[in-house]
Amino acid sequence: MKYKTLLVALILNILLVGKFFSQNISKDSLTLNDAISLTLSNQPLIQQALEEINAAQARINQQKSFNYPDVHANLSYTRIGPIPKIQFGEMGFELAPANNYNATLTSSQIIYDFGKRDALIELASSYKLKAEDKIDLIKNDLSYQTVKTFYTILFLQKSIDVKDEQIKTLTKHIEVTSKKVESGTATDFDILTTKVRLAAAQNQKADLENALNKAKIYLRNLFGWPSNKELNLNGKLNLDSAYIDTTSLISEALKKRPEMKLALDAQKSAILMKQTASLTDVPILNITANYGFKNGYEPNLNVLRGNWAAGVFASVPIFNGNLKNAKIEEAEANIKYASAELLQLERVIKTEVEQAVADLNAVRSKIKTTQLQVEQAKQAVSRAEIQYANGVITNLDLIDAETALSEAELMYVQVIYNNIINKYNLYKSIGKILW
Repeated sequence: MKYKTLLVALILNILLVGKFFSQNISKDSLTLNDAISLTLSNQPLIQQALEEINAAQARINQQKSFNYPDVHANLSYTRIGPIPKIQFGEMGFELAPANNYNATLTSSQIIYDFGKRDALIELASSYKLKAEDKIDLIKNDLSYQTVKTFYTILFLQKSIDVKDEQIKTLTKHIEVTSKKVESGTATDFDILTTKVRLAAAQNQKADLENALNKAKIYLRNLFGWPSNKELNLNGKLNLDSAYIDTTSLISEALKKRPEMKLALDAQKSAILMKQTASLTDVPILNITANYGFKNGYEPNLNVLRGNWAAGVFASVPIFNGNLKNAKIEEAEANIKYASAELLQLERVIKTEVEQAVADLNAVRSKIKTTQLQVEQAKQAVSRAEIQYANGVITNLDLIDAETALSEAELMYVQVIYNNIINKYNLYKSIGKILW
């Protein structure tokens, strides 16, 4: 009986915990992954890219349509006059009816074109591949915009908390100093100086709140949310000091960067364009067949009769103003352009990776220093509080120590934020996928 009671209690606890977490999620407490998912699910830029893929597929289908027969119907009516006749004395014979009717079903099919159709299909397919890779680039850019905005909001919120603590401390100092002025142990100048520092802290907080508001506006815009929807983020500003191997990162970047894929796609398209251009003057062999009904046949010119025709036709270009050579020259120029662009992109990527590594190493070198500054500032405040209580220093001296602590804490938060942003800048430079 006891075991059954414990089992029921355990199940109830699990249900209550599940309900608690579901309530938290329903309150828009968003993790970084949630934020990225929301951005990518509500972006017109991605929809535009998808439609570009659809258009590219439609162009492929257009080229594939030439692999099928072209069938069409022709209907015509013609009245002629005078009617051609043959006269034998008083007798005459009409050679054609006055009213001519013709209904024909015609089919035409290319049976050989030396690979021209296949080359055009392959070229159209390369444009589709480029459109697909473009989506990866858009998603990557949007993901990293979301990451930066997400952590910017957390950083600004933490900075505001530090300012709130400073404002709270300064407000208490004003209250204490006012009492000391009444008792004659402090002057109005002490109160004025403290109020000036309080006003400066409040102004700094106002700037931070404005920056926070703009960051939230931008993040809501990425989500496609209305401006009045509540935004709560679930994340922390954590330190990361993983080892970095610059050489392997550059190699990884050259393989994974979406820009590299797009550049390679462009180079492939240029090569296929030249292949297509080289087939400009190739002969094309067609077969045609038609069947229909028309009048005008002997012995009764006005009766509709079935008729057919079939044939093989070859179209052999002889001269087109050197069109083929011009197309090949254009394609070769595009190949050289794509190759130069690829080489330039490799240099840019290498530089971006090296710069991202340098930025990350630089900010990591500041972590220990800022930690020491915060620790030193805390000890300075503790000593100043004791000295102030013993009357060794003034209220302004204590405020100086507390202000130094506030600035050190803000600097430390800034270093952590920079460390996170620079880490993701490095991820972006090597083409790491976040979605």
